Amino acid sequence: MKVSIFTAVIVLIVGLYDIAYAYNRRYRNHNHGVTPFMILGIIFTISGLALIIMQWVR
Repeated sequence: MKVSIFTAVIVLIVGLYDIAYAYNRRYRNHNHGVTPFMILGIIFTISGLALIIMQWVR
């Protein structure tokens, strides 16, 4: 699979942004709506790291 480093960095940034958004929002709404953002953030962060590793290994 051919993936550019730009795509991998964007996916990683989106994942970190989702985690930060969920972390900053956790007390405002009494944990309503925080879990999906945290799950998506973790998925995007792991995917971004995997894409960067695939780029280096190739």
